[in-house]
Amino acid sequence: MVDKGALARAVLYVVVILYLVTDLFIIGGPLRRSLARRAPDSVEVVEAAKDAGVVARIHYQPILLTQVDRRVEENLWRSGRKAEGLPREDRLLLRRAALNDLIDLHLLRLKVRFSQSEVPVTDEEIDVELSLFTARFPSEQAYLASLEEMGWSEKELHFRIAARIQQEKYLASMIDVTVGEQEAEVWFEENKERLAHPERVRARHIFRSSAGLTGEKLEEVPKVLEGAQIELSRGAEFDELARRLSHDKKTSMSGGDLGWLQPARLPEGLRNILFMLEPGNPVLVQTAMGWHLVEVLEKREPNERTFPEARQEVLAALEAVKRRDGLREYRKGLREREKSHIEVFFDVLERGL
Repeated sequence: MVDKGALARAVLYVVVILYLVTDLFIIGGPLRRSLARRAPDSVEVVEAAKDAGVVARIHYQPILLTQVDRRVEENLWRSGRKAEGLPREDRLLLRRAALNDLIDLHLLRLKVRFSQSEVPVTDEEIDVELSLFTARFPSEQAYLASLEEMGWSEKELHFRIAARIQQEKYLASMIDVTVGEQEAEVWFEENKERLAHPERVRARHIFRSSAGLTGEKLEEVPKVLEGAQIELSRGAEFDELARRLSHDKKTSMSGGDLGWLQPARLPEGLRNILFMLEPGNPVLVQTAMGWHLVEVLEKREPNERTFPEARQEVLAALEAVKRRDGLREYRKGLREREKSHIEVFFDVLERGL
Protein backbone atom coordinates (compact mmCIF):
# COMPACT_ATOMS: atom_id res chain seq x y z
CA MET A 1 0.00 0.00 0.00
CA VAL A 2 1.40 3.41 -0.99
CA ASP A 3 2.07 5.89 1.86
CA LYS A 4 0.25 8.96 0.51
CA GLY A 5 1.85 11.20 3.19
CA ALA A 6 5.37 10.20 2.17
CA LEU A 7 4.52 10.71 -1.48
CA ALA A 8 3.14 14.19 -0.76
CA ARG A 9 6.28 15.14 1.18
CA ALA A 10 8.49 13.88 -1.65
CA VAL A 11 6.55 15.94 -4.18
CA LEU A 12 6.78 19.00 -1.90
CA TYR A 13 10.55 18.56 -1.51
CA VAL A 14 10.98 18.34 -5.27
CA VAL A 15 8.87 21.48 -5.81
CA VAL A 16 10.87 23.40 -3.19
CA ILE A 17 14.19 22.30 -4.67
CA LEU A 18 13.04 23.21 -8.19
CA TYR A 19 11.95 26.64 -6.94
CA LEU A 20 15.27 27.24 -5.19
CA VAL A 21 17.25 26.19 -8.24
CA THR A 22 15.10 28.34 -10.53
CA ASP A 23 15.22 31.39 -8.19
CA LEU A 24 18.92 31.21 -7.35
CA PHE A 25 20.50 30.01 -10.58
CA ILE A 26 18.12 30.65 -13.48
CA ILE A 27 15.85 33.68 -13.17
CA GLY A 28 17.43 35.54 -10.22
CA GLY A 29 14.20 35.75 -8.26
CA PRO A 30 13.38 37.51 -4.97
CA LEU A 31 15.33 35.02 -2.84
CA ARG A 32 18.51 35.53 -4.84
CA ARG A 33 18.04 39.31 -4.78
CA SER A 34 17.48 39.24 -1.02
CA LEU A 35 20.65 37.21 -0.46
CA ALA A 36 22.59 39.50 -2.80
CA ARG A 37 21.52 42.54 -0.80
CA ARG A 38 22.91 40.91 2.34
CA ALA A 39 26.25 39.87 0.77
CA PRO A 40 29.21 41.70 2.38
CA ASP A 41 30.21 43.21 -0.97
CA SER A 42 26.70 44.32 -1.96
CA VAL A 43 25.99 48.01 -2.53
CA GLU A 44 23.52 48.06 0.36
CA VAL A 45 25.95 46.51 2.86
CA VAL A 46 28.85 48.73 1.75
CA GLU A 47 26.76 51.90 2.00
CA ALA A 48 25.50 50.88 5.45
CA ALA A 49 29.10 50.28 6.57
CA LYS A 50 30.21 53.68 5.28
CA ASP A 51 27.27 55.36 7.02
CA ALA A 52 28.50 53.72 10.24
CA GLY A 53 31.96 55.26 9.77
CA VAL A 54 33.80 52.27 8.30
CA VAL A 55 36.78 53.68 6.41
CA ALA A 56 38.32 50.35 5.32
CA ARG A 57 37.69 46.61 5.42
CA ILE A 58 40.19 43.75 5.50
CA HIS A 59 38.58 40.40 4.77
CA TYR A 60 35.33 42.31 5.44
CA GLN A 61 36.53 43.17 8.97
CA PRO A 62 36.05 46.94 9.56
CA ILE A 63 38.43 49.73 10.45
CA LEU A 64 36.49 52.74 11.72
CA LEU A 65 37.24 56.39 11.08
CA THR A 66 37.27 56.87 14.86
CA GLN A 67 40.13 54.33 15.06
CA VAL A 68 42.04 56.26 12.41
CA ASP A 69 41.57 59.56 14.26
CA ARG A 70 42.65 57.91 17.49
CA ARG A 71 45.82 56.70 15.77
CA VAL A 72 46.46 60.21 14.47
CA GLU A 73 46.13 61.55 18.03
CA GLU A 74 48.57 58.92 19.32
CA ASN A 75 51.14 59.72 16.62
CA LEU A 76 50.88 63.46 17.30
CA TRP A 77 51.03 62.86 21.06
CA ARG A 78 54.25 60.88 20.75
CA SER A 79 55.85 63.75 18.83
CA GLY A 80 54.51 66.39 21.23
CA ARG A 81 52.15 67.92 18.67
CA LYS A 82 48.40 68.56 18.45
CA ALA A 83 45.93 68.49 15.55
CA GLU A 84 44.45 71.88 16.34
CA GLY A 85 45.39 74.49 13.75
CA LEU A 86 46.76 72.07 11.16
CA PRO A 87 45.65 72.69 7.54
CA ARG A 88 43.13 70.29 5.99
CA GLU A 89 45.78 68.81 3.66
CA ASP A 90 48.07 67.97 6.62
CA ARG A 91 45.21 66.38 8.56
CA LEU A 92 44.29 64.27 5.52
CA LEU A 93 47.91 63.13 5.14
CA LEU A 94 48.00 62.21 8.83
CA ARG A 95 44.80 60.19 8.41
CA ARG A 96 46.19 58.36 5.38
CA ALA A 97 49.40 57.50 7.20
CA ALA A 98 47.44 56.30 10.25
CA LEU A 99 45.12 54.19 8.08
CA ASN A 100 48.09 52.58 6.33
CA ASP A 101 49.56 51.70 9.73
CA LEU A 102 46.26 50.22 10.90
CA ILE A 103 45.88 48.13 7.74
CA ASP A 104 49.42 46.79 8.06
CA LEU A 105 48.93 46.06 11.76
CA HIS A 106 45.64 44.28 11.05
CA LEU A 107 47.29 42.07 8.42
CA LEU A 108 50.18 41.43 10.77
CA ARG A 109 47.82 40.49 13.61
CA LEU A 110 46.17 37.94 11.33
CA LYS A 111 49.59 36.44 10.61
CA VAL A 112 50.63 36.44 14.27
CA ARG A 113 47.32 34.92 15.35
CA PHE A 114 48.18 31.78 13.42
CA SER A 115 51.71 31.72 14.85
CA GLN A 116 51.10 32.59 18.52
CA SER A 117 52.66 29.37 19.80
CA GLU A 118 55.86 30.29 17.94
CA VAL A 119 56.12 33.77 19.47
CA PRO A 120 55.02 33.60 23.12
CA VAL A 121 55.32 36.73 25.28
CA THR A 122 56.31 36.43 28.93
CA ASP A 123 55.24 38.64 31.85
CA GLU A 124 58.91 39.53 32.37
CA GLU A 125 59.19 40.91 28.82
CA ILE A 126 56.06 42.97 29.32
CA ASP A 127 57.33 44.30 32.67
CA VAL A 128 60.64 45.39 31.10
CA GLU A 129 58.89 47.28 28.29
CA LEU A 130 56.43 48.81 30.75
CA SER A 131 59.32 50.03 32.91
CA LEU A 132 61.00 51.61 29.87
CA PHE A 133 57.73 53.32 28.94
CA THR A 134 57.01 54.71 32.40
CA ALA A 135 60.64 55.87 32.73
CA ARG A 136 59.91 58.48 30.05
CA PHE A 137 57.86 60.39 32.61
CA PRO A 138 59.37 62.40 35.46
CA SER A 139 56.80 61.15 37.97
CA GLU A 140 53.97 58.68 38.41
CA GLN A 141 51.58 61.63 38.43
CA ALA A 142 52.80 62.70 34.97
CA TYR A 143 52.55 59.11 33.69
CA LEU A 144 48.95 58.70 34.90
CA ALA A 145 47.98 62.14 33.57
CA SER A 146 49.36 61.19 30.17
CA LEU A 147 47.40 57.92 30.13
CA GLU A 148 44.24 59.81 31.06
CA GLU A 149 44.87 62.27 28.23
CA MET A 150 44.96 59.35 25.75
CA GLY A 151 41.91 57.70 27.30
CA TRP A 152 43.85 54.52 28.13
CA SER A 153 43.65 52.39 31.26
CA GLU A 154 46.79 50.70 32.61
CA LYS A 155 45.25 47.37 31.56
CA GLU A 156 44.88 48.60 27.97
CA LEU A 157 48.48 49.85 27.96
CA HIS A 158 49.58 46.41 29.23
CA PHE A 159 47.65 44.74 26.40
CA ARG A 160 49.09 47.09 23.76
CA ILE A 161 52.64 46.46 24.94
CA ALA A 162 52.12 42.67 24.89
CA ALA A 163 50.70 42.84 21.34
CA ARG A 164 53.59 44.99 20.13
CA ILE A 165 56.21 42.65 21.65
CA GLN A 166 54.55 39.66 20.00
CA GLN A 167 54.46 41.38 16.61
CA GLU A 168 58.10 42.48 16.93
CA LYS A 169 59.19 38.94 17.86
CA TYR A 170 57.26 37.52 14.91
CA LEU A 171 58.86 40.03 12.53
CA ALA A 172 62.30 39.36 14.00
CA SER A 173 61.86 35.69 13.12
CA MET A 174 60.99 36.65 9.53
CA ILE A 175 63.75 39.23 8.89
CA ASP A 176 67.51 38.61 8.74
CA VAL A 177 69.46 41.42 10.44
CA THR A 178 72.88 39.74 10.57
CA VAL A 179 75.77 42.21 10.10
CA GLY A 180 79.27 41.03 9.16
CA GLU A 181 82.44 42.54 10.65
CA GLN A 182 83.83 43.60 7.26
CA GLU A 183 80.48 45.13 6.31
CA ALA A 184 80.56 47.15 9.53
CA GLU A 185 84.12 48.42 8.94
CA VAL A 186 83.31 49.53 5.37
CA TRP A 187 80.21 51.37 6.59
CA PHE A 188 82.24 53.02 9.36
CA GLU A 189 84.81 54.37 6.89
CA GLU A 190 82.04 55.77 4.69
CA ASN A 191 80.31 57.44 7.65
CA LYS A 192 83.24 58.36 9.89
CA GLU A 193 82.36 62.05 10.06
CA ARG A 194 78.76 61.34 11.06
CA LEU A 195 79.98 59.07 13.87
CA ALA A 196 82.26 61.66 15.45
CA HIS A 197 81.32 62.66 18.97
CA PRO A 198 79.28 65.86 18.72
CA GLU A 199 79.56 68.70 21.17
CA ARG A 200 78.44 67.40 24.56
CA VAL A 201 77.64 68.73 27.98
CA ARG A 202 77.37 66.99 31.32
CA ALA A 203 74.58 68.47 33.39
CA ARG A 204 72.36 67.95 36.41
CA HIS A 205 68.89 69.18 37.27
CA ILE A 206 66.14 69.44 39.85
CA PHE A 207 62.77 68.85 38.21
CA ARG A 208 59.26 69.81 39.31
CA SER A 209 56.36 68.45 37.25
CA SER A 210 53.47 70.69 36.20
CA ALA A 211 51.41 67.91 34.60
CA GLY A 212 47.72 68.24 35.42
CA LEU A 213 48.19 71.36 37.56
CA THR A 214 46.25 74.61 37.17
CA GLY A 215 45.85 77.95 38.91
CA GLU A 216 47.80 78.57 42.11
CA LYS A 217 49.26 75.05 42.19
CA LEU A 218 50.75 75.63 38.74
CA GLU A 219 52.21 78.97 39.82
CA GLU A 220 53.85 77.31 42.84
CA VAL A 221 56.00 75.00 40.68
CA PRO A 222 58.69 77.53 39.62
CA LYS A 223 58.62 79.17 43.08
CA VAL A 224 59.93 75.95 44.65
CA LEU A 225 62.90 75.98 42.29
CA GLU A 226 63.47 79.70 42.76
CA GLY A 227 63.79 78.93 46.46
CA ALA A 228 66.28 76.16 45.67
CA GLN A 229 68.29 78.58 43.51
CA ILE A 230 68.53 80.99 46.45
CA GLU A 231 69.64 78.14 48.73
CA LEU A 232 72.39 77.24 46.25
CA SER A 233 73.64 80.84 46.26
CA ARG A 234 73.90 80.58 50.05
CA GLY A 235 76.02 77.43 49.92
CA ALA A 236 73.48 74.57 49.87
CA GLU A 237 74.51 71.31 48.14
CA PHE A 238 72.87 70.64 44.76
CA ASP A 239 72.87 66.86 45.47
CA GLU A 240 70.92 67.29 48.70
CA LEU A 241 68.36 69.62 47.09
CA ALA A 242 67.84 67.19 44.19
CA ARG A 243 67.20 64.29 46.56
CA ARG A 244 64.74 66.40 48.56
CA LEU A 245 62.89 68.34 45.84
CA SER A 246 63.20 66.66 42.44
CA HIS A 247 60.27 64.77 40.90
CA ASP A 248 62.69 62.96 38.57
CA LYS A 249 63.00 59.60 40.32
CA LYS A 250 65.64 58.37 37.87
CA THR A 251 68.17 61.05 38.79
CA SER A 252 67.14 62.47 42.18
CA MET A 253 69.13 59.92 44.21
CA SER A 254 72.25 60.62 42.14
CA GLY A 255 72.09 64.35 42.74
CA GLY A 256 70.09 65.05 39.58
CA ASP A 257 72.98 63.94 37.32
CA LEU A 258 71.79 63.70 33.69
CA GLY A 259 75.11 62.37 32.36
CA TRP A 260 76.60 63.43 29.03
CA LEU A 261 74.02 65.01 26.72
CA GLN A 262 74.07 65.55 22.94
CA PRO A 263 72.09 68.31 21.17
CA ALA A 264 70.11 65.91 18.96
CA ARG A 265 68.78 64.00 21.97
CA LEU A 266 67.41 66.97 23.88
CA PRO A 267 64.09 68.79 23.57
CA GLU A 268 64.52 72.23 22.05
CA GLY A 269 63.71 74.07 25.26
CA LEU A 270 66.60 72.44 27.13
CA ARG A 271 69.01 72.23 24.18
CA ASN A 272 69.05 75.97 23.55
CA ILE A 273 69.85 76.72 27.20
CA LEU A 274 72.31 73.94 28.07
CA PHE A 275 74.65 74.49 25.14
CA MET A 276 74.86 78.23 25.83
CA LEU A 277 75.38 77.94 29.59
CA GLU A 278 78.81 78.14 31.19
CA PRO A 279 79.56 75.49 33.85
CA GLY A 280 78.55 76.31 37.43
CA ASN A 281 75.64 78.61 36.62
CA PRO A 282 72.25 77.02 37.61
CA VAL A 283 69.24 78.52 35.81
CA LEU A 284 65.49 77.89 35.63
CA VAL A 285 64.07 76.39 32.41
CA GLN A 286 60.44 75.61 31.57
CA THR A 287 59.55 72.65 29.30
CA ALA A 288 56.28 70.98 28.33
CA MET A 289 56.52 68.66 31.35
CA GLY A 290 57.37 71.23 34.01
CA TRP A 291 60.26 73.29 35.38
CA HIS A 292 63.96 72.43 35.68
CA LEU A 293 66.72 74.01 37.70
CA VAL A 294 69.66 72.99 35.48
CA GLU A 295 73.41 73.35 35.86
CA VAL A 296 76.13 72.48 33.33
CA LEU A 297 79.06 70.65 34.95
CA GLU A 298 81.41 70.06 31.98
CA LYS A 299 81.61 70.68 28.24
CA ARG A 300 83.40 68.72 25.50
CA GLU A 301 84.15 69.71 21.93
CA PRO A 302 83.41 67.38 18.96
CA ASN A 303 86.01 64.65 18.23
CA GLU A 304 86.40 61.70 15.82
CA ARG A 305 86.35 58.06 16.93
CA THR A 306 88.15 54.91 15.78
CA PHE A 307 86.26 51.82 14.55
CA PRO A 308 86.87 49.86 17.82
CA GLU A 309 85.43 52.80 19.77
CA ALA A 310 82.35 53.01 17.53
CA ARG A 311 82.00 49.28 16.73
CA GLN A 312 78.96 48.52 18.89
CA GLU A 313 77.16 51.63 17.70
CA VAL A 314 77.91 50.77 14.05
CA LEU A 315 76.62 47.21 14.45
CA ALA A 316 73.47 48.47 16.15
CA ALA A 317 72.91 51.10 13.44
CA LEU A 318 73.31 48.60 10.59
CA GLU A 319 71.04 46.10 12.31
CA ALA A 320 68.44 48.84 12.73
CA VAL A 321 68.69 49.74 9.03
CA LYS A 322 68.34 46.10 7.97
CA ARG A 323 65.43 45.66 10.36
CA ARG A 324 63.72 48.80 9.02
CA ASP A 325 64.25 47.83 5.36
CA GLY A 326 63.27 44.21 6.00
CA LEU A 327 60.12 45.32 7.82
CA ARG A 328 59.21 47.68 4.97
CA GLU A 329 59.66 44.91 2.38
CA TYR A 330 57.76 42.39 4.49
CA ARG A 331 54.83 44.78 4.98
CA LYS A 332 54.90 45.67 1.28
CA GLY A 333 54.79 42.00 0.32
CA LEU A 334 52.05 41.25 2.82
CA ARG A 335 49.98 44.16 1.51
CA GLU A 336 50.51 42.97 -2.10
CA ARG A 337 49.44 39.40 -1.31
CA GLU A 338 46.31 40.58 0.48
CA LYS A 339 45.37 43.54 -1.76
CA SER A 340 42.29 41.77 -3.16
CA HIS A 341 40.93 41.57 0.42
CA ILE A 342 41.55 45.24 1.27
CA GLU A 343 38.93 47.92 0.61
CA VAL A 344 39.44 51.61 1.39
CA PHE A 345 36.59 54.13 1.27
CA PHE A 346 38.35 57.41 0.54
CA ASP A 347 35.18 59.48 0.79
CA VAL A 348 34.82 58.37 4.42
CA LEU A 349 38.52 59.11 5.04
CA GLU A 350 37.92 62.75 4.08
CA ARG A 351 34.79 63.06 6.20
CA GLY A 352 34.74 65.93 8.70
CA LEU A 353 38.00 67.56 7.57
